[in-house]
Amino acid sequence: MPPERFRLRPPRFALGIPPITLRLLIASGVTTLGCIIAVNVGYPQILQAFVLVPAEVVHGLKVWKLLSYALFLGDQPLDFLLSLLVFYFFGAWFERTWGSRRFLSFFTLSVLGSAVLAVLTGLASHRVADFPYFGIWPVMEALTVAMGLLEGDSQVYFYMLFPMKARTMMYASWGILALYAIFAGTLVPFVTILAGVAMGFVLSAGTGGPRRLWLRFRAAQIERQLKKRARHLQVVPPPGRDRDGGPKTYLH
Repeated sequence: MPPERFRLRPPRFALGIPPITLRLLIASGVTTLGCIIAVNVGYPQILQAFVLVPAEVVHGLKVWKLLSYALFLGDQPLDFLLSLLVFYFFGAWFERTWGSRRFLSFFTLSVLGSAVLAVLTGLASHRVADFPYFGIWPVMEALTVAMGLLEGDSQVYFYMLFPMKARTMMYASWGILALYAIFAGTLVPFVTILAGVAMGFVLSAGTGGPRRLWLRFRAAQIERQLKKRARHLQVVPPPGRDRDGGPKTYLH
């Protein structure tokens, strides 16, 4: 079972945007637009103050960048708008499902954990250490993994268009990430995103780690096998009674 603070419960229908999701959308939008305007008027240092460069965290002790990088959504209008739209759908669903406090905890831990893993990777790779990382993609990957593991049979809409199971969407997101890496010819730009996938597993599996996750996978396999074996069962009336009389029993 997942830890209590990250266990999913059926979401309640609600109009509008939940408070934490709304605040994060506003913060991301204002930060991104503010940084772009600052660069255009000749103050690129404002943008540099948000972007995560692992070497600056290690040597310059700019530890706030372990969180601030997720608020800058990129310098392309389409990337900016798509990030806001996708986070609106994911964030609103998870916040209504988990509650505001649990959702904020997951968001913060996934952002921080992804950045820390990137910084640690930078200790072994100069290319990673000097690469600028930004965007909310690591959080989206962590949320996708959480949904795929904890609510794998729930129907969702991939890119708001294609209906599929949450587990299938998780695999599809990994496939898209792999395509990006293949076309780029390197994994360096995607270190924080891969770290987001890892954080999704860690936060969803809880303190039991891989063993807990494996047990959950085996339990799901057994449940599917039992459902298959039960398909040939049929309801028949007890001997000597009418079809609608008395309690019903299940016979092979």
